[in-house]
Amino acid sequence: MSIRRATPQEISQWDDLIAANPDGGTLYQSATFAEIKSAGGWQPVHLVIELDSLSVTALFLQRRIPFLGLLWYSPTGPGFTSAEQLAAIIQELRTFARRNGVFLVKLESELPGTAESRAVLQRAGLVKADDVQPISSTVILDLTPPTDEILAKMPQKGRYAIRKAARDGVTVADVDLTDDVIDRMYGLLKNTGDASGFAVRPQPYYDRFWRLFDERGQGRMFFAYVDGEVVAGAYSAWLGAKAWYKDGASIRERKAYGASHALQWHIIEWHKQRGTATSYDMMGAPPSDRVKDETHPLHGIGVFKTSFSETITDRTGTWDLVVNARAARLWSRIGYRVAGKVNRTRRGEVFF
Repeated sequence: MSIRRATPQEISQWDDLIAANPDGGTLYQSATFAEIKSAGGWQPVHLVIELDSLSVTALFLQRRIPFLGLLWYSPTGPGFTSAEQLAAIIQELRTFARRNGVFLVKLESELPGTAESRAVLQRAGLVKADDVQPISSTVILDLTPPTDEILAKMPQKGRYAIRKAARDGVTVADVDLTDDVIDRMYGLLKNTGDASGFAVRPQPYYDRFWRLFDERGQGRMFFAYVDGEVVAGAYSAWLGAKAWYKDGASIRERKAYGASHALQWHIIEWHKQRGTATSYDMMGAPPSDRVKDETHPLHGIGVFKTSFSETITDRTGTWDLVVNARAARLWSRIGYRVAGKVNRTRRGEVFF
């Protein structure tokens, strides 16, 4: 096997190469996401990993940590489909990272979250870490069947909500990203986050994300209306044959039952009409063994998303590849806390 930096030509074709990875690619491995993160102090590192007959392109984000060296983070990457494949590159990746002055590499390939997968990664020398992206469990809809079959396979609660919303006059449309639309969507998101207790980044981050994906034909905003009033919003992004429910929120006062269900169903129909996406990842849910646990912070979100499909996909989450043990210990004990504080002070954002 071998690891090398991507050529300028490969970087110019980055999203096509990411979509051709064994896992079909993810939006967090895209050139668009790399550009968004560069505004937050991260530098993209484009790698090509050759393993037997597999060729995987992988985005790593790089930050220089004073006194420690470089930190690398591969958001939802590299794009392998088995723990064995990822384990096979670990020693070479450690050597490559050490040569480039890296003290710690964070990996979060969307591998199956089984005990067997975790054991393989542990034997390879990886250390389980706190998840960076809150999507280690999720609900994924298969978009390959006809639309009426997708609806028929939904749990009864989801079908009822969609039909009830239609009877009650809920309408949904995709909208252009004007300043007013972004302000309105962020207001919904912030109010929902404050009420539900989940973190919401500062508005400039979402502004960059929504606009850039939209401008590149990789994202779209949708609003649900009742009597002309926006009651819910959602942003969907896509890459290759995959689509995602990236951000969503609704007003606290219910104007009509099922507005958020109608919103998601419209997005599903919209992707079906585009004819490209074969899956729709709703991005974030409680683990499958805690889906009924009302104390889990994602319980409410899980109730909503499992009304579209009762199947929760668990992933292995984020793992650390320690390159320099001493520097990694200092990072864990002190550095991460200090870097997070500096990032919030200078940029108003969380570290990752």
